[in-house]
Amino acid sequence: MTAIDARLPVSSQQLLWGAKTSNAFSPRFIIHVTLRITGHIDMAALQAALDDVVARHEALRTIVVRDANPPYQLVHPAMPVPLAVRELAPHLSRQQAVEEQLAETEAASLDVEHLPLLRAVLTRFDSQDHLLSLVSHHSACDGWSMNLVVRELAACYAARTGERPLDRPSVPQYQDYARWQLGNRAQPAAAANMAYWQKQLAGAGLFTLPTDRRIPAAYTAPYVQHPFVIDRDLTASVVRLVKAEPFTASMVMLAAFNVLAHRISGTLDPAISTMWAGRSEPQFKDTVGVFLNFLTMRTDLSGCRSFRDVLVRTRATCLQAYQHEALHQQVLEAIPSLAEPLASPFNAYLVFGYWDSSLASATAGPSSIGQAVSVIRKRTRVSETLPGGVTWGMGMTSSGEVDAGVQFSPEIFDEQTVAEWVSDYCRILAGAMADVDREWQEL
Repeated sequence: MTAIDARLPVSSQQLLWGAKTSNAFSPRFIIHVTLRITGHIDMAALQAALDDVVARHEALRTIVVRDANPPYQLVHPAMPVPLAVRELAPHLSRQQAVEEQLAETEAASLDVEHLPLLRAVLTRFDSQDHLLSLVSHHSACDGWSMNLVVRELAACYAARTGERPLDRPSVPQYQDYARWQLGNRAQPAAAANMAYWQKQLAGAGLFTLPTDRRIPAAYTAPYVQHPFVIDRDLTASVVRLVKAEPFTASMVMLAAFNVLAHRISGTLDPAISTMWAGRSEPQFKDTVGVFLNFLTMRTDLSGCRSFRDVLVRTRATCLQAYQHEALHQQVLEAIPSLAEPLASPFNAYLVFGYWDSSLASATAGPSSIGQAVSVIRKRTRVSETLPGGVTWGMGMTSSGEVDAGVQFSPEIFDEQTVAEWVSDYCRILAGAMADVDREWQEL
């Protein structure tokens, strides 16, 4: 298979995740979604629509050459998407089949050298009930991009079945984003943003979680997830607060985590590494690729009396960070001391991820596959590799709950330790929502 473009520059995200010490190009570092589809499916149209998505978005047919100096990416011609079609096994109920397909999807592997970086499995329960799983590699597709893939698939399917014409405009490609990054680094605004971070993070070290055991030279056991749910009543309390005052749900969740960080370590200025969509440039909002960035939120809690005070400080931290977004790799290059806690054999990296919507939004557009589509979730997930450390993820769902989980290595953490942190966090959030003016250190 011959590339259709010359050597193209890689993005900062590809450089960061493609480091020799990173697992981000492992076959197990995947992203996926499973959809329950009601109504008739035209199989030929579905295959063609999957192929259309890969043809439209270069990131799904791009190989990153990491061992070159400098690394580069190669875009390849469009190619068919592997689509496995199955019937419901006679010994399984539909719910059992759903669970089995979810487990299989989450345990899938995808070689980054084997294009395209999109796979599909469709199980037909009957002519009007189907289960569709999509798998991509995380080096090519982040959560926002998976939203786009689902939306694009629906639009292309509608066009292939003649439901409506495909009138979607062309979109910038991921190589355009990589070029934009290179040009943007020389702009005055980029220098001003970096100056902000050097001042904001001076003397800081990333907050880390104390481990139960020394970190081994090499991990051998798969990561596991401790799932938890913030119920509808507590989530509704958060929603009422953010509707009445100038906060977002993300800010409330992070403020509660700042309190937890103080409880764990005693710090009064936690520097939490958070996930950020990295889509601050509007021209790339419809581009598939890995835009995910990390912003370090350092909040000064000294002098705060109430949880409201913590919220106000957290909000200010977030707004300044969003205004001065800089690529995580460049921040680490400019402030190498920030990563010093990660070098300790007794500490683990924490990424606190949060978002205010779910993949369900991608299925609510004017186009759909079949008559109705819903996202199927599974609360217990296992991943063999992570880019590093521990991830604490939280996401609001369309059902009015917060679906959350902590992924960690059982080689360095006990499940009970993680469970206690989660329990403490939920109590902190519940106490804060019961009385936002309560003294925060009593939460």
